[in-house]
Amino acid sequence: MHIAFVKKRFSLRRGGSERYTVTLARQFQKLGHQVSVIGEHIDDDLIEEVEFLPVKTNRLTSASHNYSFAVQAGQIAEQRKFDIVYGIGRAFGLDAVRVTERLQSHWLGVRYRNGISRALQRFNPRHRTLIELERTIYNTDSVRRVVTQSRMDRELVQEYYNVPEEKLRTIYNGVDTELFHPRVKSERDAVRDELGISTDAQLLVFASMDFEGKGLRSILQAIANSKHAETELLVLGTGPVRKFQRIADHLGIADRVHFAGRRSDIQRCYGAGDLFILPTAYEPFPNVNLEAMACGLPVMTSTTSGGADIVTPGETGWLVPTVHSVDEMTEGINMHFDLSVSQHEAMSLRCVEMARQLPIENNIRQTLQLFEEVLDEKRAA
Repeated sequence: MHIAFVKKRFSLRRGGSERYTVTLARQFQKLGHQVSVIGEHIDDDLIEEVEFLPVKTNRLTSASHNYSFAVQAGQIAEQRKFDIVYGIGRAFGLDAVRVTERLQSHWLGVRYRNGISRALQRFNPRHRTLIELERTIYNTDSVRRVVTQSRMDRELVQEYYNVPEEKLRTIYNGVDTELFHPRVKSERDAVRDELGISTDAQLLVFASMDFEGKGLRSILQAIANSKHAETELLVLGTGPVRKFQRIADHLGIADRVHFAGRRSDIQRCYGAGDLFILPTAYEPFPNVNLEAMACGLPVMTSTTSGGADIVTPGETGWLVPTVHSVDEMTEGINMHFDLSVSQHEAMSLRCVEMARQLPIENNIRQTLQLFEEVLDEKRAA
């Protein structure tokens, strides 16, 4: 098959969905398929790996940017006549689409909790455009499958866009167990030394490009409230660092919070931690949760995230109700660091076992099966 993946950024330096797209392309090429990528940006060191078809967009506003990308990507897909066009994001001209970004209709209710603010935001051109793009793409007849990453998002797609059950598929994220594995713990002390973190510290690890939406404010408050005064936090990713440094300073924990920026060796940072924490406001399925667990790192996340599907409280991590649940986060941190060494080791082993049930190979196999179904239907039509 000649497969086109549609993704704005084809990169190993961005978030989980960008890295996933690169992995997907590499795995399908290993299987002997021809892969092209339709997008706006590609890392310089990836240019030789795939055929990259650049999309020119109107960046005047966020709304025009998103809409023009969808249109232009669709035109490129139509011109080239690929066997399968798979959207890892919002675009036209697709045969199947993976719900990767937050569903905008649901995100409005999560982000704007005040009813009046939420109603007003529905007139915001950005929100209106994204909602209409989702509604159109998911209900277009030529889009034969809508792929969700979790039970939660499957239900949300049906609730907001009335996508029929037979059109939906749930394919969980997969993790590269050759890159993410418990052996990275052997570098624990070395990584901490690099980052200026004590080897004795109880270390939480947070990784995101969206500090506010992924709960960093609440995490800082929970650390300040915790009875474990030796708890420290490693913040990975880019964001408004000064703003959150001021919050940490106000809470009296500035010397316990380490902002390390974006890291290409995130697996080593997982190995240096004691608990991964991402109480996101809403997320289809943060792949970082699965990556952390594959490295033997328990996860604390929110039940408003699809990542909650793989977390069993007290066994592979902890669950909190929302991104704002500071008291529950504090309790979870206290419970986690009240555990004995042997209990921590048992949790770590269960995390690795859970992650090994979701290797990237499973994701690739199920995605290939999906493509074959879609291609058969296209030929029959």
